[in-house]
Amino acid sequence: MRLSDQARVNLSRALVVTGLILYVPSNLMPVMTMSIIGKVDPLTVLGGVHELYESGLTVIAGVVFLASFILPFAKLAALAWVLFQHGSPRLRYERGKVFKIVHLIGSWSMIDIFLLAVLAAVGQLGALASIRAEPGCIVFAIVLLCSLIAAEIYKPRMIWEDA
Repeated sequence: MRLSDQARVNLSRALVVTGLILYVPSNLMPVMTMSIIGKVDPLTVLGGVHELYESGLTVIAGVVFLASFILPFAKLAALAWVLFQHGSPRLRYERGKVFKIVHLIGSWSMIDIFLLAVLAAVGQLGALASIRAEPGCIVFAIVLLCSLIAAEIYKPRMIWEDA
């Protein structure tokens, strides 16, 4: 089934709006539960950043904050700007550059989910420590997938076409 250009724009817009709506619960819900020697901590994305910072891992906390909190929202906001300007002759060159950057960054989006899956798989040390993925992880993955799929459906050539 081939999608028309307008259907591509509408579907991409719907995915971006869905991603933006789910962005808030994805950051409020726990993405993992860490259990270390009987101490059970459900952690949100920001809770994990705080935990890393408090542990003295400031650089890693900064990277996680940037990659897991700032970047997903920035990608969705940039895609929203590109998509809601669709058909306008204004700022086409800038929208093309923004879209290219979003598309380039997009391939690294799921690294957070991959790392959580690896942590959950190898972080099972019986009674000493364990890591378990939580429902917030699924919502976070949906946010990331919405931005990935929206960027994939929308074609950069459409920026240069009139409505």
